[in-house]
Amino acid sequence: MSAVTIRARHVLSADASEFLSDAAVVIRGGRVFSVGPWRDVEPAGTLVEVDGVLTPGFVDAHSHLRGLPLPEQGIPPRQFESWICSLGAAAALDPADEALLATTELLQTGVTAVQGFVDAAASGDVLAGARRALSGASGSGIRALVVLGFADRALRTPEPATGEWALVPPSGPHLPVERIAEVAADWLATETPETVALGIGPVGGQWSTDALLEAIAAAAGDTRLHTHLHESRLHRGWLEGQPSPLDRLDAAGLLDARLSGAHAVHLTAPELDRIAAAGSSLVHCPVSNDALLVGTAHVSAWLERGIPAALGVDSQNTGAPDYFDVMRAAIAQSATVGTAISPAEVFAMATVGGSRALGIPGGGSIAPGAHADLLELDLEPSIEAIVESGSAAAVSRVWVAGSPVVEGGRSLVDPEPARARLRAQLAADRPDRERRLAELAPAVDLVERLAGARA
Repeated sequence: MSAVTIRARHVLSADASEFLSDAAVVIRGGRVFSVGPWRDVEPAGTLVEVDGVLTPGFVDAHSHLRGLPLPEQGIPPRQFESWICSLGAAAALDPADEALLATTELLQTGVTAVQGFVDAAASGDVLAGARRALSGASGSGIRALVVLGFADRALRTPEPATGEWALVPPSGPHLPVERIAEVAADWLATETPETVALGIGPVGGQWSTDALLEAIAAAAGDTRLHTHLHESRLHRGWLEGQPSPLDRLDAAGLLDARLSGAHAVHLTAPELDRIAAAGSSLVHCPVSNDALLVGTAHVSAWLERGIPAALGVDSQNTGAPDYFDVMRAAIAQSATVGTAISPAEVFAMATVGGSRALGIPGGGSIAPGAHADLLELDLEPSIEAIVESGSAAAVSRVWVAGSPVVEGGRSLVDPEPARARLRAQLAADRPDRERRLAELAPAVDLVERLAGARA
């Protein structure tokens, strides 16, 4: 890669304590080589002039790489367990187009890195869909950690499903646990660009047998791990007579610094102490938590314990995502369950914390050796202004590994052909989808009633 020097009106310092005026960042090999006042920097390579504020890019640390919002399929947000059940009516859209559209829209809201969670199929070419999603994410130019998720227990009902729960139709077959080692090894051996890494994990401890968790632990090595962690109040007792999902992850050897857990809404103080001691990251998804009525994560308690904390959009946007809305939602919700987190704290979650969750060394800062994942904002040079007044409309330019991916607020990869193909698939599927929605509606309503009774 050739060298690039970006001269900006304002550059956020490496420790995020101040903005440097008339400063420059020199980039070599996709990483920051030097940063400082323009008068002190020796420019190299191509010179790029930036009139706005230059900051580290944001990180979406929990995404399902959905391009078209689910309400376009007639699947709106609702109570969590019933929403999971309603996903059975969703159209099987092309994962490559979905991921390309999702990641270009994330880039346009200032997200330079994403942790995408994709599922292994139960039969046939079990990695076909996951690899299509990987291709789409890679094609946008975003930095990505794509995690392959495994499950082998009932997603829709507690286990055993007694009483009226037994009336809920099952969610379908799962990949046999004896194939996990083979599939995980095949996935982790997939060739990727330098900006893309791969991980594995259980979809959730409550949806996994002990054998599955042990198989993932045996296959993981030093790769990154990701999972849904105590998202719903019901998850703790989802498996009758079994320890909590966190306990079972820990027993399998998965609770350590490799792991990031999304949501983490229903954790006790002693459990948070264990997570802090293990060095695991937690990912706060405030917009998703609110949409699916799962409760509010006690993020200030995470930070008080020094738990690495990140932010996730969770593909729960009803239109194009706006990462700034997620930051503000995190602040607003925190005040309802504990000490309100500050703009500086949520900005750190969006940058340094997100990088930690994805295993990006030195990520989230503009410092020598860090990846040159940068963002130009048309905003005042203060963290408070960025968090409190920012929006996707303020994003002017974005760089990943020193290469431009967004100019004038628009992705350099045109997502509209992918969007058009996805909508054509939705239109073709509409009669069958309406039938599936109608057939599943009684079960969805039943799950909502039963889940509400147990919560």
